[in-house]
Amino acid sequence: MANFTHCADSIPGRIIYMDGKPFRWLGGTNYLGIGEHPLFNEKLKKGIELFPQNWGSSRKNNIQFTVWDELENALAKKFKHEAAALCSSGFAAGQIALQFLLKQFPQAGYTLAPHSHPAITTFLHAPFDGSREAWIQAALSEHVKILGTDGIRTPIVELFDFEWTKNLLPYQYLLVDESHRIGVQDIQINSSATIIQTASLSKAYGIPAGIILGPKEQIEEIKKDPLWIGSSPPNLAFCYACLHAHEAYKEQKEKLDENVNFFQSQLAETSINWAKGHPSFCTDNEKTIQILDDHGFKMNQFSYPKWNDPAIGRASIHATLKKADLVELSQLLQE
Repeated sequence: MANFTHCADSIPGRIIYMDGKPFRWLGGTNYLGIGEHPLFNEKLKKGIELFPQNWGSSRKNNIQFTVWDELENALAKKFKHEAAALCSSGFAAGQIALQFLLKQFPQAGYTLAPHSHPAITTFLHAPFDGSREAWIQAALSEHVKILGTDGIRTPIVELFDFEWTKNLLPYQYLLVDESHRIGVQDIQINSSATIIQTASLSKAYGIPAGIILGPKEQIEEIKKDPLWIGSSPPNLAFCYACLHAHEAYKEQKEKLDENVNFFQSQLAETSINWAKGHPSFCTDNEKTIQILDDHGFKMNQFSYPKWNDPAIGRASIHATLKKADLVELSQLLQE
C-alpha cells in the first residue's frame, strides 16, 4: 500500500512546506484557521500565563476551574442546548455519551447509520450495512430506542437531511457526532426525541477538546458517570482562548463562508465530491490529485477508517486561502 506520510515541522496555515517547497494547503480540518488570527493567539498566550501546564486530573477533583463551566455554558447557549459537558477530545465525548446511554437503557436497541464515525460505535454496534434511506426507514418502523449518526458524512462529503427526525417519538434518543459541522454549519435538529450531540472542538474551533451537548437532566447524569469523572479534562489554556476569542471566531467564520461561497460558485462540471455550503471536497482520482500537486496545491491522502481502505484525497477550503488561490483551484478542477 502506498505511503502518503509527510513529516511537518509546524502546523500549516495557508502554506505548507514539503522538501523545502511551498504548497497551498488544502488538507486537514482546521476549517477556520483560527491559529492565524492575532486575537486568538493573544488569548492563548494569556491562557498559558494563567495556566502554564496541563491539569490532568479527575473532573471531580476538589480543585476546579471556572473556565470549564463558562465555556460549557457559552457553547450550550450558542448551539441552543440546555447544558454541555467538556471532554478531552471529540472521540471521548462520543464514547462517554454513547456508553452512558447504553448503561441507562441496557435492554434497549441501538441502531447506527451507515458510515458513522468510530466515536459512536462499539465492537458490538457496527454501522448499518445498507443505504441511509433504508436505515432511516428501519429505525422509524422498528421504533428503536437509541439511534446514532454523524451530522455529515466524512471523509466522503455528503450532507444529511434531518427532516425525518420529526417522526421520532419522545422516548427515543438520537446521538449525533457533529465534529465536521460544529462551528461551520448549523447543527440544530428539531425533533420530539431527546437529542444529544457530541463533537470535536479540535477542528473548526482549533482547541484540544470535545463537547457533549444535550438536555440539562442528561448532562447532569453524564457528569456523575465514572467515564466522564475519570477522563482527563481539556487543556485550560486553550479553553480560555476559545472562551475569550469570540470576535476572532466570528471573523474567521465570515472569511470561511466568503471563500466557500465563492469557490462553489465557480464550480461547474467537475468530478470532485462536494456539498453546498461545506468547506470540504474529495476525490479518488489520482490524476486530479497529481494535477493539483503539480500546480502547488497539497491535499490529504489517506485510508479511512480502516488502515487498508482505498486511499482518497480530501481537501478543504480554509478561511486562510486567498481569492486568487480559489480561482486557480476551481479552474484546475474543471479542466
